[in-house]
Amino acid sequence: MARKYFGTDGMRGEANKDLTIDLVTSLGLALGYYLKKHRKKAGKPKIILGTDTRISGYMIRSALTAGLNSMGVNIDFVGVLPTPGVCYLTRKLKADAGIMISASHNPVKDNGIKIFSQNGYKLPDAVEEELEELMEKKDELLEKYQVAGDDLGTFKYVEDDMKIYLDYLTSTVKTNFSKLRIVIDTANGAAYRVASKVFQNLGADVIVINNIPNGKNINVNCGSTHPELLQEVVKVYKADLGLAYDGDADRLIAVDNTGAIINGDLIIAIIAEYMQHRGLLNDNKVVTTVLSNMGFEKYLDEKGIGLIRANVGDRYVLEKMKEYGLNIGGEQSGHILMLDYNTTGDGVLSSIQLVAAILESGKTLHELVKDIKLWPQDSKNILVAKEKKATWETNKELIDFIKAKEKEIAGKGRILVRASGTESLIRVMVEAESQETVDKYVEELSKKVEETLC
Repeated sequence: MARKYFGTDGMRGEANKDLTIDLVTSLGLALGYYLKKHRKKAGKPKIILGTDTRISGYMIRSALTAGLNSMGVNIDFVGVLPTPGVCYLTRKLKADAGIMISASHNPVKDNGIKIFSQNGYKLPDAVEEELEELMEKKDELLEKYQVAGDDLGTFKYVEDDMKIYLDYLTSTVKTNFSKLRIVIDTANGAAYRVASKVFQNLGADVIVINNIPNGKNINVNCGSTHPELLQEVVKVYKADLGLAYDGDADRLIAVDNTGAIINGDLIIAIIAEYMQHRGLLNDNKVVTTVLSNMGFEKYLDEKGIGLIRANVGDRYVLEKMKEYGLNIGGEQSGHILMLDYNTTGDGVLSSIQLVAAILESGKTLHELVKDIKLWPQDSKNILVAKEKKATWETNKELIDFIKAKEKEIAGKGRILVRASGTESLIRVMVEAESQETVDKYVEELSKKVEETLC
């Protein structure tokens, strides 16, 4: 069933244009009604609510709160906290649901609403579809189900609950990090308080950049999508490594002491080997996506670690992990799931485990990845109209062209063309044994996408 409001990662769009006050209030009413309807114990439902640092977060929080409180739902607001922190606290504090207001790595004008069930996982499609149906009945909900004025839900600031999450992160390793100097880039986002504190607690010499959010600078030339400054700071301060998160801190990209970028594939390889050596890697397999590099797959195979590929998107990675009973998976973008610890990608957790693996190996991060020979890979994002993005797979001219190019490159590389799950983009990715081949096919495919969809 096609959904009107929810996408692959909750509800997301431009604040005050796509995510309007009216729409968000309708979601609050619908979710409040749903939670009360399905609650099996007496009392008011409780929600853990967190946000990143976007200026629009206050507006969306107010509209969402109005809808939820009017239905008799209590809200514990934990303030600015990473998405995985909200997931963890939802489970730890036995709340009825968790909500994160964030558009992750997207530009500041965008925002989003991610809803998590009691177990900390994203809502199933069927529940999101039910919520959409309820949102269309806003007037009926207001007329029949909003509570009396003396029975409204409460809104409570509980920002000290951040310490519960912080203590948990610290407890996941027993290693002291005092031997390392680490530069942390928090993207002026949700990790700006948590990340530095946890590494300081573990004894590291920490240098923090991009940790002064002003509501508009989240993800702007910083964080996991723009690690250029981090690369330079690591070299200037002669640090052992750098760590960069995205706006809601569910992703991690690292930088070694030479300034080289260590992407999600490489991070997964290091952590998976670390887990394998400790006998903790379930079935000696990991899950990644169709974007993951063939050189990375070959390296894992040499180490006796199998790779299972999923479609792009953390929900698809999670599905495969559950299907095969595996405990680590993720994406090249740095979205890494470690189900022994949390139910969603957690950039700060992943970085802690990465540093622990580095220290146990006795090597530098640069030395750990030097034997992973990645194939040249490049991608390009093409901005297209929303209506053309929705139907691009039915464009016979484009699909026939892609199939012809896939046939040409067979044996020398691979091609992946897909639509973004959250933006009006078509993404073209080419991987091959030579950079010349990659450049040729990226240019040809991108030009065709522009000709047919722009």
